[in-house]
Amino acid sequence: MQLFLRGVVLPFQKGKALEHGIEELPLSGVRVPLAPAGGEQPQLTLSDDGAVTCGDTLCCTDDTPVFATVTGQVEGSVVIQHPLYGSLLCADITAAGDGVADPLPVIPEEELTPEIILNIAREAAIYDELDGVPLWEKLQQWVLPEKDLAALGSILVADATENDVYGSSAWAVLMEQPKLALFGLQMAARAIRFSRYHIATMLPKRRRRTLKRAIGRNYVYTVGDEYPVTLFAPKELEVYRIGAQACLALGRALKQGLRHTAAIVTVSGDALPAPRNLRVPFGARIGDLIEACQPKAGYRMVLGDAMVGIPCTDPNTPLLPGITTVLAMEPKAVRTPGPCIGCGRCAEVCHAGLLPYEIVRRSENMHYERLMHLSPNDCDGCAACSYVCPAGRDVVGEVLQAGQTKGTVFLSWGEDDNE
Repeated sequence: MQLFLRGVVLPFQKGKALEHGIEELPLSGVRVPLAPAGGEQPQLTLSDDGAVTCGDTLCCTDDTPVFATVTGQVEGSVVIQHPLYGSLLCADITAAGDGVADPLPVIPEEELTPEIILNIAREAAIYDELDGVPLWEKLQQWVLPEKDLAALGSILVADATENDVYGSSAWAVLMEQPKLALFGLQMAARAIRFSRYHIATMLPKRRRRTLKRAIGRNYVYTVGDEYPVTLFAPKELEVYRIGAQACLALGRALKQGLRHTAAIVTVSGDALPAPRNLRVPFGARIGDLIEACQPKAGYRMVLGDAMVGIPCTDPNTPLLPGITTVLAMEPKAVRTPGPCIGCGRCAEVCHAGLLPYEIVRRSENMHYERLMHLSPNDCDGCAACSYVCPAGRDVVGEVLQAGQTKGTVFLSWGEDDNE
């Protein structure tokens, strides 16, 4: 492992999945989230027999339609507890057939105004895989007035860096459909009136050359290979980021009238001999994805990358927007954390310029009033500090917890006995 002034280099585990391109995975059914559980139940727009076609509108929540992601039969609804999204009301759909709903209207490129692009992104229910937020909502917040000079100092970046250990879904998208992804990025930039845009990537040299030949070298920005990536464009520009898959989905909606009903997800991990990039509908069961890759027995499931992924214990958990990597990991022996030895590695790799060891020390000594000037709230949870800690401590967890104290602490002594 090589240390940088800000960041670390992670082991490269992407090659095997990229060798096979994007593969389709037949599924028996999906669970499509309709709304948070406990609130007002949405009114479903179903036929009498419950039959749906992929792309049919099931309901509409917060101005964004919810689509059936497979063709089949709605069997009913179920409340689930999702590790990332909490309690959700989902529609259980059994897959049967390959039909697709009628496409959205396709408008000539020269007639696509910012308002039309944003409306199509909403009607196609495109979600940004970077954070699971509807793309039209993000773009709408960034729209500049016409002829605003701020556009000269801003840039829209399609973030395809994927600098974690295993994920390669964005890379697979750029290898399969680079021109359509670039078109989606261009239209997203038009929607917010930005004049500058590019795709940020850390592809290996051979694949980077192939991408540049396909779309033009001026549209490809190469980032460093340290984790985490913090520089997505030249320093003088203010960066706004969206995902490469969101760009592809917008390109498909504008050129082909296709709704956003599926995601490309990397299924990998040290418990899988055959990692793959799969195109699967939203709502696919995580366990089905992993089992398709022939895992070793006794694996543990993780949603997200190996650095900050969330453990998942239920194989029926559905794949939702914001999840681009699913891992099957072999059980590891739990290491007992030791005391801080003051080596300073956590500070060396912190891209926010924090002093994690000092934050942790003051938190342990209950010097909460001395914490805030160390800016623990600037931590974004990248976990590089925990990765390099020779004592095996959960440094990032302790820093995030220190940030929550806000300079003070409230201790719970159990229930009051004042009767």
